[in-house]
Amino acid sequence: MAATILILVLIAIYSIYVIMNKKKQIKEGKFCSCGCQDCPSKIKCSKRDE
Repeated sequence: MAATILILVLIAIYSIYVIMNKKKQIKEGKFCSCGCQDCPSKIKCSKRDE
């Protein structure tokens, strides 16, 4: 029982970390890790850069 609770807590902490890290990247303007040449959202990204 204690092991199950520990695993759930660790998963919750990691999930929160991933979400917070993604929010931080979005605030910095890093929406994706792909190149902009073939990206269907490149118009939106270039507007944010201006």
